[in-house]
Amino acid sequence: MKTLRQSFNARGVYVFVMTPFKTTTDQRGRYHVDLNGVEKNIAHFASIPGEKTMVICGGSGEFANLSPGEVRDIGQAAVAGAKGRCKIVSGIGHTDKIAVKMARAAQEAGCDGVLVMPHDPVVKRGDAAIWKRLQLIAKSISIGLLPFRAPRQTLSIDLVKRFAKMPRVVAIKEESGAVDWVRTGRRITKNTVPFITGGGENMVPYYYLAGAVGFTTGMANLTLAKSIELHEAAISNRWPLTMKLRDYFEPLTEARRKLSNAMLKGGLEMMGLAGGPLRSSGRRLTAAERRTVRRLLKQSNLL
Repeated sequence: MKTLRQSFNARGVYVFVMTPFKTTTDQRGRYHVDLNGVEKNIAHFASIPGEKTMVICGGSGEFANLSPGEVRDIGQAAVAGAKGRCKIVSGIGHTDKIAVKMARAAQEAGCDGVLVMPHDPVVKRGDAAIWKRLQLIAKSISIGLLPFRAPRQTLSIDLVKRFAKMPRVVAIKEESGAVDWVRTGRRITKNTVPFITGGGENMVPYYYLAGAVGFTTGMANLTLAKSIELHEAAISNRWPLTMKLRDYFEPLTEARRKLSNAMLKGGLEMMGLAGGPLRSSGRRLTAAERRTVRRLLKQSNLL
């Protein structure tokens, strides 16, 4: 009988899905979540062949600007769009009590796992508090759990050893740029726990060489087929092709750095998908920026 970790199978591209918003606002002036847009976008991503997981309500999905109720509703819409064709992982967080509630809601919605976002009051209390938080969440659900190593929450190797022994932990996400830490983690745990890594497509060759089996990416909102091609090259150790594909993404990554996530939302709209404004700022591409992005997407054979 397969373990949860084996059945989850952490390999592949983890799309940090943008949360689409409408241009209408609620009484607090916040843009409404476009739940039909969520379902439509996920259905599109799910139709693309290859190893992939959709991560909703993550950093690119503006988790910090979503209510627990909205996270629940987005989870339901994403599962409906996926129709079992790919895994859905939901970001959860805030206080321990709210995180547990959100994790249970994600499970009830049909999600395959939860990504535990860093929560500063817990992070400040160190490893013991982080361990207690992850145990509490793990005991509340029967789906997968993904601890999150980020610049503001640098999980120790000792914690990694303990996570490796938790059946509920299906993978560990590393997004602090610590390539060598991944290698140490894989060695110390004797490759028993998978690592998925951040930094987007540009960092894939280096992280995969260190032992990563998947990577997280916001760019894949626009480039999923190409991102999967990159993953497949790296996971099979075809390094010359991996580097060639990595270089393909460099101008796209630079454009996103300049234009922020508004580039991804604008690009989704150009592809006939749902985008809308950034809830945090209302930012949308200007007319000139849209022309620039459209030209780049065409040059990259994405439009």
